[in-house]
Amino acid sequence: MKRNKTVSPKAMRLERERKQRRQTIVDMARKFFIEHGYDGTMIEKIASEVGYTKVTIYNYFQSKDDLFVAVVADVYEKLYQIMDTHLKQEDVPFELRSMGDAYVIFFEKYPDDALLFESSRLSEVISNVRRKEEGGETLTESELEFSSHLRVLEDLMTSVITETMRNSGVQDKVDPFSVIMVLSTFAQAIRTLIARGMMSTTPETTTEEYLSVFFTIIDKGLRHYDD
Repeated sequence: MKRNKTVSPKAMRLERERKQRRQTIVDMARKFFIEHGYDGTMIEKIASEVGYTKVTIYNYFQSKDDLFVAVVADVYEKLYQIMDTHLKQEDVPFELRSMGDAYVIFFEKYPDDALLFESSRLSEVISNVRRKEEGGETLTESELEFSSHLRVLEDLMTSVITETMRNSGVQDKVDPFSVIMVLSTFAQAIRTLIARGMMSTTPETTTEEYLSVFFTIIDKGLRHYDD
C-alpha cells in the first residue's frame, strides 16, 4: 500500500524562501533589462546588486535568456490580471474596445514594464517556447511560467474577439481563428497609439480619441466584412 506523500513544514519553508530569492533576482533583472536593454544587461551586475554571486544566479536560471523569460512572464501576468479585472466589471462591455481600455490602464500603471513589449528579444522568446512545446522538449521553470501566463492571456483575448464577432454578426461569415490571428497583430499598433497619447500634453483625452477611432474602424470593418 502506497503512502501519501506529505510535504514537511521545513520543505515548505525552504521552497518559499527559494521562490522569494528567485523573485528578488527577477525584480532586479527587470530594472536592468528596462534600463539597459537585453544586450546591455550583465548577469554579474545583477548579482552584485542583489548581493548574490554569479553562480547563485545560475542556480536559479540557466542563462541570461532564461532570466529574461522570467521577467517577461511577470509582465504578461500583470497584463492579464489588469485585463481580466477590467473586463469583469459590471459596467464594462466584453468587447474589443474594453480590451483597449485595459491596455491603457496597464500602460499607465506599469509604463516601464510596457517597454519590454518592444524588445526584439520577446518575439524570439515566444518562438523558442512554442518550438520546444511542439517538439516535446522540457521547459525551464521560467518558460513554464511564461507559457502559462501567455496562454491565459491569449484565451481571454480570444474570448473577447469571439464575442465581438458574435455581436457584429460575422461569426458565420469568416473563420474566427483568421480574425483572431489578424487582430493579434494589432497589439503593436495599440501600444504605439497609447504611447503617442501619453506623450501628448493631454494624454488621457488624446489616447481615448486614438483608441476610439481605432476600434470604431475595426467594429465597422467586422460588421461590413462581406459587403
